[in-house]
Amino acid sequence: MKQKQTVEFLLSRVDISGAGFQKILLKSRNLITVDLIWPRSAIARKTASREAVFAKSKADFSAEEWTKRILFREDVEGHAGVAVSVSESLNTENIEKFLRLTAKLAFKTGSDVVQKFTVGISDVASAPIDALSSMVGTYPGPKQIAQGVADIVSLPGAGEEAELHVPLVSVRRISGRVTKNPCGSATLLLRALS
Repeated sequence: MKQKQTVEFLLSRVDISGAGFQKILLKSRNLITVDLIWPRSAIARKTASREAVFAKSKADFSAEEWTKRILFREDVEGHAGVAVSVSESLNTENIEKFLRLTAKLAFKTGSDVVQKFTVGISDVASAPIDALSSMVGTYPGPKQIAQGVADIVSLPGAGEEAELHVPLVSVRRISGRVTKNPCGSATLLLRALS
């Protein structure tokens, strides 16, 4: 897998069936976050998040439009991996808080870029972006109830598809100690374009 390939990463389904999740995920809206880890030398990590509606501990994206399933279209070279996490059930307010946090980080990154490329007037040039960043607010993000990682051992050939199964473990804090038990899997569809 040393040759560079352009690959689409799409959400297919998430199944969390561990003990205690049937009631929690009977019908809920959760956030699924997928990290693409070291797709190539210059890129350490890319992150995408999608809202998922769980019904009876399952979220199926196979009937969704491509625009709602696509996570990444990325050149992959050499060894890579993915990390998947599923948040606690979110209400609309928590989703909005998370989106505000994401916006704040984007504004902060934009401010850093402006400062880097406007030597001498960087404080004046980045002031509007810094002001927007501070107005957006802070939110630590939703708690994770399940997470998992998987190596991408091989990629499909050009024009082909393959499923990548990511085993998930529950993440629970009991008496100050984190316990991790197998609780399901997330399935991503990898589609090689070249």
